[in-house]
Amino acid sequence: MKTLRFYACAGLAVLSVCIFSVIFYIHPNTIRSLTRHGEAILRGNSVYKKSLSNAIFDRYDARETKSFTTSSYSHSSNQSLSLTTKERRHIAFLKVHKAASSTAQNIFLRFAQSRDLLVVLPLVPKFFYPNVISVSTSVTKQNILPVPEGRFYEILCCHVIYNRDAFARIMPADTVNIGIVRDPFEHFISTLNYMRPHEVFKINTSDPVSVFLQNPTNYVKRTSQGFANNRMAIEFDFPAELFETRDKGGIERYLHKLESEFQLVLIVELFDESLVLMRRLLNWEMKDILYVKLNSRRQLFDRINFKPGDVQLYKRWGEIDYALYDFFYRRLQAQIQEQGPTFHEELLYFRRLRQDMQIYCEKKPLSNVPYHVTASSWSDAFEITKEDCSYMRKGEIPFIREIRMQQYGFYNDTF
Repeated sequence: MKTLRFYACAGLAVLSVCIFSVIFYIHPNTIRSLTRHGEAILRGNSVYKKSLSNAIFDRYDARETKSFTTSSYSHSSNQSLSLTTKERRHIAFLKVHKAASSTAQNIFLRFAQSRDLLVVLPLVPKFFYPNVISVSTSVTKQNILPVPEGRFYEILCCHVIYNRDAFARIMPADTVNIGIVRDPFEHFISTLNYMRPHEVFKINTSDPVSVFLQNPTNYVKRTSQGFANNRMAIEFDFPAELFETRDKGGIERYLHKLESEFQLVLIVELFDESLVLMRRLLNWEMKDILYVKLNSRRQLFDRINFKPGDVQLYKRWGEIDYALYDFFYRRLQAQIQEQGPTFHEELLYFRRLRQDMQIYCEKKPLSNVPYHVTASSWSDAFEITKEDCSYMRKGEIPFIREIRMQQYGFYNDTF
């Protein structure tokens, strides 16, 4: 009996040593890789904490991927994505006017160019903007260039009105829909400065904006599709009747519809936070989300005579835009909270990296020696080059023209 106990104890001791060896023989790069993708394992009571991809896609119907994952996504929203998910390359970005969308679009264009992904481009007649598919309708066969032989659309990021069915007809089944919104009054100011809407500035007074806000329906119909009437909601394709009725129940139902269709909506006032979330959702590299602000103008209040109370007046007129913004602002905050403390650590890292990147890119003349970024918990080592800086600063129209030339061999249609 003693002999049996001895061998039993010895066996347990050997087994313990083996388990100990397996646990601690984890290569540091493996640990760093797990940290980088936001996975939290062996913490607390060994409870696995979901990555952003799992947390978000648990809520939505995960559509089957066809090209770049090691396993298929379930069509059931109750099942999470595989942990082996690679970077997501099929993106439909709703480029909302005057909502930092040129800066965001540049990120998607650089991503497409670096991986040779096909961008959906507008069919451009002479004297039209080559970055605009439509300001009044969604994508159709009549307003986009056809798919080159042997290819398929992979990135959509030019100006167009959102429509779920229209987007789904041209994009792969595993496409991630991403939108962007901005504080509505800030959006209104930017629209006034840039678009100079006739409905407002035709008012013959020294303070046309304040006069307009006193009673907007004197100058524009509630169902107007122009730029002075809840423009963000128009581009998110809110039903036309809601602009007339302003029915709160109908607005709320449509917002929940959008929630099921957009995996992420970027918030301009939380732009860095939005990008870090996006990087985690898409499993992109840190370099992919670096940016320089584009098409940004100082708010010229001296051109517009606002009065105290104008913000509240606009909130009443722009109530659909406010509902849209508030809804997705709250959702973004909830998504951030789900990430835990590692999210804020990554956000700090990203902001400091951008500071170094801007210092490098603003050197005159720009150095031919790349800026080397060392490996971190969030990223492998990489380099920022003179060419990278150039593309981050590239305006949307020159960038689109360059991609048109690469994809189709011509700049403009001349019919």
